[in-house]
Amino acid sequence: MTKEELLQVINDKIEGQFNQLDLSNVVPGILRDLVGASIGVEVSDITAIDGAVLDALSCGDKVIKVTGKQKHAYIVSYKGEGVGEGLTLTYSDAAGTETVSYDYTEDGWAYNSTDKGEFA
Repeated sequence: MTKEELLQVINDKIEGQFNQLDLSNVVPGILRDLVGASIGVEVSDITAIDGAVLDALSCGDKVIKVTGKQKHAYIVSYKGEGVGEGLTLTYSDAAGTETVSYDYTEDGWAYNSTDKGEFA
């Protein structure tokens, strides 16, 4: 199931079923958070992510860069709020790490840089 399909099940089938326990607003929110944590946003270019996608990300979320048949999981390792702040996505594998940085400006999100480090 896709993230959207899982969220639809939560919205249609689960929400409101816990009224007797007064959990009707709590459980669906927890499940939505779990869905978001388990399924990453897929992109083809890690340096050109749409601003709406960047707005929706939270620290700890996954962004999956798809290159052909390969998928690379980046984690939102930092996200600030407001103009002058930014967001970083960090990827790590057996060879090293990569951090992609975005800045939040008055005009919205802008790609800043990509920093790479290799393991000895």
